[in-house]
Amino acid sequence: MAQRKLTINLTRSPEVLHDLIVFLLQRGLISEKEAHTIEQEKTDKAPVKKSRWELAAERFDSEGFLDGQGEEVKRLIRDFREGFTL
Repeated sequence: MAQRKLTINLTRSPEVLHDLIVFLLQRGLISEKEAHTIEQEKTDKAPVKKSRWELAAERFDSEGFLDGQGEEVKRLIRDFREGFTL
């Protein structure tokens, strides 16, 4: 059987990728191991959404307001947010 490489540009929806993987599995075009690898790669590449606090700290650091202490400010903000209660 000749093999061909196929590239498909999908929407960013994880449901579309999952449906495509199920279709390929049903047709015997990929193995369970390959399906798991594809889904794992997709979740590994998922961008992590940054909080407004983190974005603000990065901006202050990039504009020179923090004198290279951006990582320390992010840590302090994270500690504050996690410990804050009303």
